[in-house]
Amino acid sequence: MTNGGQKPIMAETEAKEESIAAESKDAKPEKRLPKGEVHIFDNWCKGCGLCVAFCPQEVLEANGEGHPVVAHPELCTACNWCYIHCPDLAIVVRKLDEAPWR
Repeated sequence: MTNGGQKPIMAETEAKEESIAAESKDAKPEKRLPKGEVHIFDNWCKGCGLCVAFCPQEVLEANGEGHPVVAHPELCTACNWCYIHCPDLAIVVRKLDEAPWR
């Protein structure tokens, strides 16, 4: 079947489908970031704000008193930045593929 003397319609459709298939084969598989769970010991935290200010994934936010709260837990990649830099040792980060908290 032709389209008024132009290229056959089926050939155009097949060419587009082949192009899309080739692009999807060349596409790299999506990298999955690790997931983590942040636990903050409120009674140890003095509210310095380091964790809130420097979390690369913006998982933490300050509450009304300036203390961190886990506002976006789904964004945590268990990079441990908050854990390593907390001067009060008030933060623990666990990778989600590990055993649950006890």
